[in-house]
Amino acid sequence: MFTLLSEVHFWSFNDVIGIRDTDFGAFRYYEKKTSTDSPFTLGKKTYVEKRGTTWTPQNKRPTKLKDTIKELEECLEALRVVYHQWRDSCTLQLMFNSGLLANITVSPVSGDVIEIVFDKFMVGKLLSEYVSDVCITNTHAFCSYNDNQVTLVYFTKPVVKHGSLRKWSSLDAKLVVVELAGPSGRRLERKLSVNKSGDMVLIWWRCTRDEVYPWSPQVKDQDRANVHVYSVNGTQTELLCYYRTEHDPLSVAFSQVQHNLIHSVEQKVSRKGEVTVENCVYEINKARLQRTAVTCIPLQTHVCCLSFSHDDAKLLLGCIDGSLVLFDQAKGTTHLVKAAFIPTLVCWHLDNCLVMVANERSQLQCFDASLACIKMQLMSEDVTPSTILDLGSYFRQQPTLLQIGWSKKADSTLTSGYAQTDAFLLLLFERGPVGVVKLLGPGLTPDTLVAQYLSVSQVERAVNLLLSLNWDTQGLKCLTCLHLIANHVLRLPLTPDKEVQLETALGSFHVPSHPLSHATEVEFGDPVRDLTRRFFHQLLRTVWTLSSGISRNKQARWRRSGFAPVESGLSVCVFACRVSLRVVCYVTVLPCRVVQFLDSFSLSSLSNIIRSHLLPHSYNLSYPFIHTFASLANSFLKNIQI
Repeated sequence: MFTLLSEVHFWSFNDVIGIRDTDFGAFRYYEKKTSTDSPFTLGKKTYVEKRGTTWTPQNKRPTKLKDTIKELEECLEALRVVYHQWRDSCTLQLMFNSGLLANITVSPVSGDVIEIVFDKFMVGKLLSEYVSDVCITNTHAFCSYNDNQVTLVYFTKPVVKHGSLRKWSSLDAKLVVVELAGPSGRRLERKLSVNKSGDMVLIWWRCTRDEVYPWSPQVKDQDRANVHVYSVNGTQTELLCYYRTEHDPLSVAFSQVQHNLIHSVEQKVSRKGEVTVENCVYEINKARLQRTAVTCIPLQTHVCCLSFSHDDAKLLLGCIDGSLVLFDQAKGTTHLVKAAFIPTLVCWHLDNCLVMVANERSQLQCFDASLACIKMQLMSEDVTPSTILDLGSYFRQQPTLLQIGWSKKADSTLTSGYAQTDAFLLLLFERGPVGVVKLLGPGLTPDTLVAQYLSVSQVERAVNLLLSLNWDTQGLKCLTCLHLIANHVLRLPLTPDKEVQLETALGSFHVPSHPLSHATEVEFGDPVRDLTRRFFHQLLRTVWTLSSGISRNKQARWRRSGFAPVESGLSVCVFACRVSLRVVCYVTVLPCRVVQFLDSFSLSSLSNIIRSHLLPHSYNLSYPFIHTFASLANSFLKNIQI
């Protein structure tokens, strides 16, 4: 069984976190005066220090790491975190409701805190301590409140160097207050989203269809709308377009791939209690907003959390009955599984192949892109992997998990080899602490997960993961996964299960759930047909072995398992045609509709198919055994009389 190995690091000195000395998968910080008289404590301290992990942070200038960690804990205890974001693979940024900004640098090797820099530029400059949302880019920062105002910060000297974070005062930041359109006098939690290019900002809030507005003065359409899009140029903003959602919006955000697309997820509840989620796509073209696509997803219960994959291809919905619904926008398919708990947080990994769900009780569960549950295990004395990683057991009081978030992918040209494989999952608890789950392994890309599945003989999961990928957008990854699956299956003795698995994997390209583009067929057609031809040759080898004098005991075992009716040369040939013809159709360009009713064909019809399609193309191949089999099949089927 494939298992994700991990470690959890709590960046805290607080004794409310109780970790056993025999637990080598969870770590926190300790004071120098902490007693190490116990041999278990001394052994764990030695283990931690020998691995390069921090047991007691140093307090040397200029970083004074110990004091800054304690200051961060005090801020988490007294203030509310309104913004969290990984700026790169090892730099985390937090913003509190007072305006205090904390930049945390994490070691990519150990997962420890290297440095914490506090930026007080925004302290005392916010319009209210109740901050609804915050967005920070390289050139701008936006802070929204529960009224019609937004604080806009423009950096005239933006950070250009990769991975470097400077205080806002050194960026020559200019601060302005923007008055927004919308209903006045209402306390609404306004959410923000910035497009990929950073020149448009979207502001939205929740509303219902039955909202009442005064007759006088007359309310404008832009004040009735609950989604506003503004263009941003320096400190200047302009309202570009707006619209009012038809139903209760759950999420409205810019696309992570295209700068002018907006994805809206709205929940509709009928009078009978039927729940439907509408996934809408809007396009901004010349300051006009146009809806380009709408997809309705029927659900059994209400949605409590959701998340788009980073390529906008998949939408994962978590429902209040514990179900997870995965909608593939490209294929138009919906897949549902049950989680072990009611999810409140969902987060996709940047490789779009793994998703983590969690609840407020600090329980985590991991799934791949086909919603197959992946077991997790900490590097502790307990060697039994589990479908649930329960972090609440490390606290003396039940914690509340507020947010989770994957770190960004490391740049191999700028970081060490460790950072290229390990991933960090941020853990943000209410009133602290902050920590990370560090995954140990060779990466989380689709081909890596397929290789891990195959290493433990989970071929079915590897095939399902391949089927969840899109050949048009992930062609190279799909081809790599297909090669891995084919090479693994063809090394093993061919059985009916292996045959179905490989045929299903090849069908991801030959018989896709949605038509592939012509460019994709041209680019990947030849290598996929080569794999299909290898599969066909393997089938013929198996049939030839069966027809060349097999013992009666083996024949009886095969008949009991339903593998093949090995009773005569004729039945072997018929079996070969029935089993192989679907694969032959890919090699010989035989239309798939011809073989859909193959099992109902008479032997004379089967003979005609062999003479017209199988034999001419078989002679074009260079393998001697195919010539022999073709001649044998022809001689047997010549004299068939029905």
